[in-house]
Amino acid sequence: MGEERVNFGMHYTPYTLYPVGALSARAAAQPREGVLLRGDNGGYACLQSWPELGDSPLEYELDALRDGTPLCLGERALKCIELDGDARARGVSLFEGLTIPRSHATLTVSATPAQVYNLHQRGFRVGKIKVVPKLATTVERLTNLASMVPDWKWRVDFNCTLSLEAALTFWDMLSDAMKERIDFVEDPCYYDVNVWQALQDAGMPLGYDTPMQESSIPARTSKPMMRLVKPARHHSNSGLPVFTTYLDHPLGQCWAAYNAAKFYTGKPAEEVPLCGLVTQHVFRPNPFSEELGMDVTPEFHAPKGTGLGFDSLLKALPWKKL
Repeated sequence: MGEERVNFGMHYTPYTLYPVGALSARAAAQPREGVLLRGDNGGYACLQSWPELGDSPLEYELDALRDGTPLCLGERALKCIELDGDARARGVSLFEGLTIPRSHATLTVSATPAQVYNLHQRGFRVGKIKVVPKLATTVERLTNLASMVPDWKWRVDFNCTLSLEAALTFWDMLSDAMKERIDFVEDPCYYDVNVWQALQDAGMPLGYDTPMQESSIPARTSKPMMRLVKPARHHSNSGLPVFTTYLDHPLGQCWAAYNAAKFYTGKPAEEVPLCGLVTQHVFRPNPFSEELGMDVTPEFHAPKGTGLGFDSLLKALPWKKL
């Protein structure tokens, strides 16, 4: 059966990213493996799996691409290849004429007060922090970090590691002043309309990123919730979502930034939320992230070149037939 697979002339090259700290409550500070893809149209894409968060393993995604039956991440990568290849063929940047939304500061589980203060000095005013389900530790750390930057708002991501009772306990442990500074709590626990309604009734502002049918929420709870969209995994055609990267390769960051910029074209600036597109600093530097800039600011600086950029760096990579 392997000889009958169709790979559409696609090539790939593997990469490894090295986190500077744990990237979520479910992911340790271990190297992240992914691939860059090159289609026969000359377009490129990034494909990086997060099995801890429910993705199929990377090898499964690649096998499905070889079979011509792409899975979730592969489908989005093929869309990226299509658009990127078209722009490169025309000799233009996908970012031409677009305004990329500004970003919150993305913090690892082990973020320090010094790192937060440094990001404050660079212009960030909202922090997105990954936290662990050890509530006393998390509340102490959050309060400590927040004290360094009194004008910051906070987005707190538990990656569905709490129960309803634990989520309510976390909220009760925060001071009233700290509660006022919470922009939203992202995925405190797995979605259940009654559970999330109880959290809203307790005053907790919520955001959701768990894989689910968009039609199933947020209409079933009494208050709106912030939707987070990762273009590496899904797209959005409604609402005012927060676009974020998949904590993946800088090429994947550019795909997220392009989708965010395209989505918000023509919308009033005051309606555009802070997104999570500036994430290269959570990994050790590499030639691609250095082109984006490691002295990060809330502004995403698109790389020069055609399509999503990185023309010379991409051409120089060792490509293999998929």
